[in-house]
Amino acid sequence: MSKSEQPHEPEESPHQRDKTAKEPEVGLDSEPKPKPKPKPKPKPKLRKAFVPKKLIKKSDKPQEYRARHIRVSTLDSANIFRQALLDFQKELASEPIDDPDKVFHDQAKVENYFGRIAKKYSTCPTKFLGGDLDWVYKGMNVQPAATFGGQEIKQEQKVTSELIDAITQLEKYIIPEPIKTKLGYHIILSCENRDRVEKEIIKAQPKPKASPAGTNIPT
Repeated sequence: MSKSEQPHEPEESPHQRDKTAKEPEVGLDSEPKPKPKPKPKPKPKLRKAFVPKKLIKKSDKPQEYRARHIRVSTLDSANIFRQALLDFQKELASEPIDDPDKVFHDQAKVENYFGRIAKKYSTCPTKFLGGDLDWVYKGMNVQPAATFGGQEIKQEQKVTSELIDAITQLEKYIIPEPIKTKLGYHIILSCENRDRVEKEIIKAQPKPKASPAGTNIPT
């Protein structure tokens, strides 16, 4: 037998060479198992906004109210501005609630928007302050006056007793139907209320009259 015809041992398979290897399993289990689908991430839970309860404040003390108003000359104009404010409030209410203080932030936005309309369209001198009436209360003097050179000068009237009565009966940040007074039509917004504290009026003491010259000569 020539060298070229010498028998060769059959080559061993990798499995035969490695006796510790396991036989490859054949069958259904040999198919690759599908990877489990990733679990969807849970949606973040939105926190409920804190809605303050209506407090019925029982107090014997008179109340005063911080309010704003827009004064116009026609009912049609008043209704247009009121509807714009109501639509703005609805838009804010429809936004997602993800802020526990959303109610208070929305109130600040409404007051700011109210002030912008007042500055642009109100016919009252308070327009330069965004319609701010400051603090009003029942029984207050609605005809302001200023003293100049010892004479009392009447200023333009900004509010009436009817307007103050309407403000004192309002719920905060609820915009009612326009109110008619002798000054025009008013859209009003009540922002705050508190116990009224009477302010003491300090009257200036009259200066002592100077003695005539030469009368204070010591003896």
